[in-house]
Amino acid sequence: MGLESQAMPIMTDRPPSPPTPTTPSATEIDDDRVLATTTQLAASIDDSLGVCLDDATLETVLLELDRSGYVDWVTVTHAGDYVWDLSDSPDRIADAVAAAVTERVQSWLTERTAAE
Repeated sequence: MGLESQAMPIMTDRPPSPPTPTTPSATEIDDDRVLATTTQLAASIDDSLGVCLDDATLETVLLELDRSGYVDWVTVTHAGDYVWDLSDSPDRIADAVAAAVTERVQSWLTERTAAE
């Protein structure tokens, strides 16, 4: 059998269509990461805790948390919303709280033993 007898695929002159853009869900999981925009986080806080934060205030807090290493800023959407990676945030915040509590307890114990 020669090459002449094999069917050749038909090639079109058009390039493939680009993928359809998708809108991220309220909290999107991507490669084991938990991602959310500032607006999505504000809505989640409002739904969960009944506390209404405006996006600008929450964004300021999130930027400070990012500077301190508690959350990670990932990107900005086409609409101008910041996207945050919250995957490691619970562990990071828990470590910081544990360190602060330990420091307070040690300080309290030191004061008590010095007073005796």
